[in-house]
Amino acid sequence: MILQDEFKSNGYLNLLDSANIIDDEINLEDLFDIDDKPVELLGIYISQNRDELFFVLDGNIMDINELCDTWDDRIRVFAIINGKNTDIHRLKYNIVQLIICSDDNPDKNREGNLLVSRKIILKGNMSDRNKIILDDDEAIELPFHMIPIKDFLPDEEQIGLLRRLLPEDESVFSLLKRQHKKAKRKEHEGIIDKSFSVQDFEKIKEWLET
Repeated sequence: MILQDEFKSNGYLNLLDSANIIDDEINLEDLFDIDDKPVELLGIYISQNRDELFFVLDGNIMDINELCDTWDDRIRVFAIINGKNTDIHRLKYNIVQLIICSDDNPDKNREGNLLVSRKIILKGNMSDRNKIILDDDEAIELPFHMIPIKDFLPDEEQIGLLRRLLPEDESVFSLLKRQHKKAKRKEHEGIIDKSFSVQDFEKIKEWLET
């Protein structure tokens, strides 16, 4: 999955794209010097309803803790400067640092820190920073990611295997059902008896051995 495509398909706009600048809503100069964009900043995505903001950051540039602290400071200043802006007031409770790392096991300890902003740390292929590739098991961590319906459909191959495990002899079904009722009744009477007759045992044994 391409991260940038996932944002786009869910209606998010990248504010770093000059074509998506929204007048009077977010002034990027309150976050960084426009002529000196932070090298770790890969994108700033805002939702269609203007109630969610994602800062996509390259987690390979610096230590994760330093990166989180740096952007929490930027976001805090941004929120203070725009404190009287009703649109920003709504946004500031839904700001996420989405940090992408190339490491197989990135340090995710900072995900528990929700001060100033939420943090999501994912492993991604960063060979092309404009097309960040996420595996499916990483993509499900994105709050807006929709799991394909096909992933919920039953596995027909597994169903077939399970059906072949069931006994073909209908009498075995009847036997198990009858024995279950018998055991349940005896448990109710304070007696637990789940034993089978020799004949019934042989039927079950034959089924298990096939």
